[in-house]
Amino acid sequence: MNGNFMYSYPKTTQKPLARRFKSDETVGDANGKGGHDAADTAVVARTSISDDDGLEVTITKAIDDAECDIKSAGGDVVDQYYKLTDEKGVEIGSNFGKKPYTFTLGRNQVIPGMDRAMRGMCIGEIRKVVIPPKLGFAKDASGQPLYYTVQLVNLFRANPGKRWVTEEGIQIEQTHKIEAEKCKKAEQGDKIYQHYVLRLEDNTLVDSSYSRNAPFVFRLRNREVIDGMDIAMDGMCEGERRRVVIPSEYGYGAQGSPPEIPGGARLFFEIVLEKLVKRDEL
Repeated sequence: MNGNFMYSYPKTTQKPLARRFKSDETVGDANGKGGHDAADTAVVARTSISDDDGLEVTITKAIDDAECDIKSAGGDVVDQYYKLTDEKGVEIGSNFGKKPYTFTLGRNQVIPGMDRAMRGMCIGEIRKVVIPPKLGFAKDASGQPLYYTVQLVNLFRANPGKRWVTEEGIQIEQTHKIEAEKCKKAEQGDKIYQHYVLRLEDNTLVDSSYSRNAPFVFRLRNREVIDGMDIAMDGMCEGERRRVVIPSEYGYGAQGSPPEIPGGARLFFEIVLEKLVKRDEL
């Protein structure tokens, strides 16, 4: 077992988020303390749920319905704090107060018990979870239960859009669209702050901006990136996400970019326009 106490396999994820804590709010600690006091609308509840297969969930910090804009469900990208202890409460590992762990519910990115325990949560909610061995890392009922305290820090829910193919043969799918009335659109000369994941056709990971914890910054249609990326991001809205397939002639061509990208390779991108600065604002 390594420091990622819920991973079933490593995965890079992105995180433009649906709601953040207000600047005067504090995320609670691993014991459900901190954050809102008695005057705030968040309430502390003691609600326990026990499933037939042994999964136990106790809500130790609930969020009032008036403050709960959205509840976590399958397909959501969630940011989570967690603490793992033994049966006596001795800490084994925790990321509380550090960078949240990000994963997508319902995609087999965490152990089954954790995937189920994180559903139906409000942002800020804290739960204590007991995961039986067969819903954890074991293949059967042998082994020890896992004792977690978890908090939903944030979540993102996609709003899928349309698909199209450009005249250059670039395939574009809006995995999260921005409505026209809220769209700040990218145009030539604008400064782009982009997060991306690049894979080859066989799903080999080539590169990701998330691994560097910083967006890739460039000027649109200023010959600072491959031609296919300029085309794929032209007209994209700030906050929008796209899945893009770029043919080799608009990527790295017949020569490729050895050793990571072979000659003639199509490029499979997941991109997010995280921030946009218009040319006249520079």
